[in-house]
Amino acid sequence: MPIIGIDLGTTFSAISTIDDIGNPEILPSLENSRITPSAVFIGAEKNILVGETAINSGMIDKKRYISEVKKKMGDSDIVFDITSGGWIKSESDNDTKFTPAEISAFILGKLKNHGSDIKDVVITVPACFQERGNRATKEAAEIAGLNCLELINEPTAAILHYANLPGASLSGRVLVFDLGGGTFDVTIADVTGKNIEVITSRGDVNLGGTDFDLEICNMFKKKYESEKNSSLEIDNKLITQAERVKKILSTKDTASNVVDGPDGPLKIDISRDEFIKSISSYLEKIKMLLEECMDESKTDKSDISEILLVGGSTRIPEVVKLITDKLGKAPTK
Repeated sequence: MPIIGIDLGTTFSAISTIDDIGNPEILPSLENSRITPSAVFIGAEKNILVGETAINSGMIDKKRYISEVKKKMGDSDIVFDITSGGWIKSESDNDTKFTPAEISAFILGKLKNHGSDIKDVVITVPACFQERGNRATKEAAEIAGLNCLELINEPTAAILHYANLPGASLSGRVLVFDLGGGTFDVTIADVTGKNIEVITSRGDVNLGGTDFDLEICNMFKKKYESEKNSSLEIDNKLITQAERVKKILSTKDTASNVVDGPDGPLKIDISRDEFIKSISSYLEKIKMLLEECMDESKTDKSDISEILLVGGSTRIPEVVKLITDKLGKAPTK
């Protein structure tokens, strides 16, 4: 049985193998989806749902719904309590409390079912993960019945992927800019053939696309309450709508969405300028971490041979502009 690769992401996860001619191939789920939302719903009698079914169930009972558990993997003394519907400082000592590793194991268990006889795996982790996060990831694999042969830093995995694309040739000092759903990393590495030496990484495990979604939700809320004079709750449905608007704004100047609140539906328009203004503080932090990474590695922008983009949020035009303006060259998409 071949070794399986797993991307255990904050918002989405995927599992892959090597096909008969040596190319990586993502294994689809039973629902024929290539990616699985990293969402968990713990039902009655510990009935576990993962993915889209978890998101749908979470709209009915929020207390039993857990998302973005990856952000909690470095916290060793917290558990998710389904009686209160939140993270608390405690031990996992009964059927209502679950550690981050246990919840991640549910996601890994779902991915494991995408194939047959899956045992030996390699799992990606953020470069800015500390030892606790790495240890919790290995624990999650063990709980899920997987043998984690190795953890591989996400930027290293990205470089290996780009280097193996047809016609690709990577060498010299490479910068990997990884802005995903829940975490951000910028990494500088020296690449010679298949040898990759990570020089330095900077990042934030609590900065990503879901923060941008919440900013759009806040705009929905403000505009709805101003127009209807009644409060609007931010729930899973609204967050899903916000993510859709964010994606549209990557290609268009304006996006519209009908928000169904307590005082009836309201069509709300969000402009790209409004969106960029709402996430300006996050963009400033990203720029600061990018500068710190360059300074710490003593790298001048002229030293960088290639800029590689990883993560869905790098599709935001303002993010690409930030990179291009700062480094003086466009990244490879």
